[in-house]
Amino acid sequence: MLRLIKATVPRDVDGAPETEARDLAKETELDDRARAALGGDSTALRIFLGGVVPIVRRVCRGVMGPGNPELEDAIQDCLIEVARALPQFRFEGRASHYVTKIAMRRAIACRQRARALSQQRSTLEFSALPATTFDPALEARADLVRNLLDALNEEQAKALLLYVMLGYSTEEIGVITGVSVGTVKTRLRLGKEQLRRWLERSGEGRRAGR
Repeated sequence: MLRLIKATVPRDVDGAPETEARDLAKETELDDRARAALGGDSTALRIFLGGVVPIVRRVCRGVMGPGNPELEDAIQDCLIEVARALPQFRFEGRASHYVTKIAMRRAIACRQRARALSQQRSTLEFSALPATTFDPALEARADLVRNLLDALNEEQAKALLLYVMLGYSTEEIGVITGVSVGTVKTRLRLGKEQLRRWLERSGEGRRAGR
């Protein structure tokens, strides 16, 4: 059976309140930078974009894979898209969530474009691509999930990427994607079921169940 392991960040239990306070301070600072950037000052925009680079890079690495030759181009494309989309931000949520939403959409488009170009250069079809076997290493699982995500519809893919690869909670995914928690859970369930069927058809399910 396919088991998707959610990425988690180790937390210091004793220092949890301090960690939450630091995270809140970072979120607030990024919101303030977004407001300043909306004032039309180019320097403020550069400062804001510099502050969101870690978010954009994390999203792109999750979608594209850390070794993807198109990764840096995807990061630049995402930053450009964030700058273009910033005037539409109405501060109904956190700036970090808005940036994640924009970067996710653009990174998926970059991945699809890179995949299309790769298929043009090769006569291999998706079903003929080398199978990726399960490995205890997290990155091996992550790479398998990335490959399988191409078989999903975009909304299911986004939900799985945000949950499995980037470690967001269902509540946070709801905020980022603009849907209810119930819808997020449905997308995750349907996505997992479709991935499981894909694994079974490709033979990976039998190997994973050993």
